[in-house]
Amino acid sequence: MKHPVVMPHLGATGGDVKIVEWRIAERDVVAAGAALLTVETDKSVVEVEAFRGGRLTGPLAPPGSSVAPGAIIGYLSDDVEAAIPVAHVPPAPNAGRAAAPPISTPPAPAPLSQEVRAARIMVRLSRVRDSKDAAGFVERLLEAFATMVLIRRYEEHLYQLFLQGLVPGTLHQCQGQEAVAVGVCSALRRDDLVYSTHRPVGHLIAKGASLEAITAEIWGKATGCVGGKGGQMHLADFAVGAMVSNAIVGANIPIATGSAMSFRLQGLDRVAVSFFGDGASNIGAFHEGLNLAAVQDAPAIFVCENNLYAASTNFALTARITDIAARAAAYGMPGVVVDGMDVEAVYAAARTAVARARAGRGPTLIEAKTYRYRGHSRGDPGGYRARDEHAAWMARDPIERLKQRLVGDFALPAAKIDEIEAKAQAKVEAAVEFAQQSPEPSPDSALEHVFV
Repeated sequence: MKHPVVMPHLGATGGDVKIVEWRIAERDVVAAGAALLTVETDKSVVEVEAFRGGRLTGPLAPPGSSVAPGAIIGYLSDDVEAAIPVAHVPPAPNAGRAAAPPISTPPAPAPLSQEVRAARIMVRLSRVRDSKDAAGFVERLLEAFATMVLIRRYEEHLYQLFLQGLVPGTLHQCQGQEAVAVGVCSALRRDDLVYSTHRPVGHLIAKGASLEAITAEIWGKATGCVGGKGGQMHLADFAVGAMVSNAIVGANIPIATGSAMSFRLQGLDRVAVSFFGDGASNIGAFHEGLNLAAVQDAPAIFVCENNLYAASTNFALTARITDIAARAAAYGMPGVVVDGMDVEAVYAAARTAVARARAGRGPTLIEAKTYRYRGHSRGDPGGYRARDEHAAWMARDPIERLKQRLVGDFALPAAKIDEIEAKAQAKVEAAVEFAQQSPEPSPDSALEHVFV
């Protein structure tokens, strides 16, 4: 059977792209996720990856030709699919481009004795809110695991659909950063507010937003969480306290500060959380927002998801500090560095910050050291990152780490893990089906919610 290779939407304007070269020859075998061809968009030269394994067959769109998004440019035959590993292969660094400074990755810890491991488990138990016994603790870990799996399955499923040209627009994905979203949101109440970025899917799912409404919004449908008007970068679900995501770097920081100030003025014990990346810490809104929140003792939590790259720029090239959390001292608030690949560590830091905020003691800056496995957006092949760096971070995958902890420390049956993963996949597929079957917005709705 032959499967069409569809040109995805890659350019900023959604216009035609130019085929530069095919990375493999016709009749060659390619693995899912491997580079298939190189194209030139109105933004840059990028790679298009294979959405499945197979043998490349024609007719192929020739190099130099202009192709519209959604057009069929070739086919992948699955006559050899069984022999092809389905795995993402990180792209090689761009030739002639200056490499980013090496990023140190913590070495793998030495095996722990049974006594030390048991002691650490008891410490974790004591840190979990309302936990009376190990069973309750494991249940919370299972909830965190299920949510992280749901986020990962959702992002990966949309990635595959995008490669087939079935997702409108582009995607900014968060694979690898799931522990930050889940760890922070697990420490919040439903009436607490979160403000997300241009990479909002994980935050909204972790806060409890409707997966169907999120998906319909990405497809631009009337049933989307903002009526099809926002797309992937402007998601919201007010019912669960997920405010409108902001695609402008750092822009949600002062907005979250304002919400937190309103809670304090009203005598409420609610908190507001601002998620942002390492690049936003060099934006004026970061410094203004943190300073104002500190001066006003606003119940705000500032969560920096430091994935090392502001788009394609390594943080080491833009600052002379190692830890962004060190900047908290300038504003008189706590600054905490946490392993963003460990959901328990993130939760512990967030719970402490939330308790401090609810008690009227002001804001906290949390820097979660994490990593995004995909490029900045789906038009970014990520060639500025070294293979070794990519592999080292994937070896610390937050979902796999929690899975091993559940199986190793608490003897969770493998069947339970399989059940959680199967349910997540079913939810994702149902949400996509809902979005694809949902109606388009009516033209009259374009003027709704514009004026008060």
